[in-house]
Amino acid sequence: MKNPHLSQEPALLYLPAPDGHRVPLRHWPVANPRAIVHVVHGMAEHSGNYEDMAQFLNQYGFTVIAHDHRCHGLSVADQNALGAVDRLQNWPGLLQDMLLINNWVRATYSGVPYMILAHSMGSFISQWFAQNHPDRLSALALSGSDYLVPWFARIASRIACIENWRGGKNGRSDIIHGLAFGKFGKAFKNPRTDFDWLSRDEAYVDKYVNDPMCGYRMANAYWRDMLSTIADIYTPSRMARMRKDLPVYVFAGTRDPVGQNGKGVKLLAEHLKKDGKANLTLRLYEEARHCTLSETNASEVRYDLLGWMMERFPA
Repeated sequence: MKNPHLSQEPALLYLPAPDGHRVPLRHWPVANPRAIVHVVHGMAEHSGNYEDMAQFLNQYGFTVIAHDHRCHGLSVADQNALGAVDRLQNWPGLLQDMLLINNWVRATYSGVPYMILAHSMGSFISQWFAQNHPDRLSALALSGSDYLVPWFARIASRIACIENWRGGKNGRSDIIHGLAFGKFGKAFKNPRTDFDWLSRDEAYVDKYVNDPMCGYRMANAYWRDMLSTIADIYTPSRMARMRKDLPVYVFAGTRDPVGQNGKGVKLLAEHLKKDGKANLTLRLYEEARHCTLSETNASEVRYDLLGWMMERFPA
């Protein structure tokens, strides 16, 4: 049955950045949208992973866009270079692309509310955007996030600096990997794959494992710059930049090692509230892992998020 909200088939666009990079942008439009939902994906994956979520939101009147970050997905011409950095593929450029995409949304959908739905690494990028451009978004939903004490993130960034010096900017440090993805993989006994920490849904995990644009290691320089940004965004002065009346929805699983099994997610919510974000909702899902939107209870997670969105963006 044809979805009556859909105005055209999903499209793949390329937005030109000032430095010559072209940002791949997937666009799932509907007629007369309640809001534009910008999906900001996580590390070592790509925007195509969110097609089923986009189609779900389309049914309820939301236009969805999702782009591939630099160093990820279709942003990289040579798929053997996924995770590598160069003049165009780098973390600073990735951050700047957020404003470029927001400008495109404002030009294309003048007056339509804009919200971000961000996962994992995307949640840090999106908090950076909300702090630096507080009047550019109407709502923020953070999936699979975490709170890192700034001094800890700075130490981690310095370790990445050392590995960058020792193994080169495009080296893939075993030390960094062991402290991140390797650590996450060890959070579960007798894992079936290295990525069981993503979800209890084996079909989703297998799809991720078999996708050549997922699961690769990021370059040392990428880790260095990302961790430095995480340290910055969690300093009190930076957290206070986020608009105090911005609706924020934070959700995660209690068995997500990225969010310290819920502990880091609770800390994030507490620090956001401490900075005056009274309009904050926190949901933790028992036994769910990192990718709650693709978990065995994904329907519950998606409808909870949808209910929150529809309250803020009525027809």
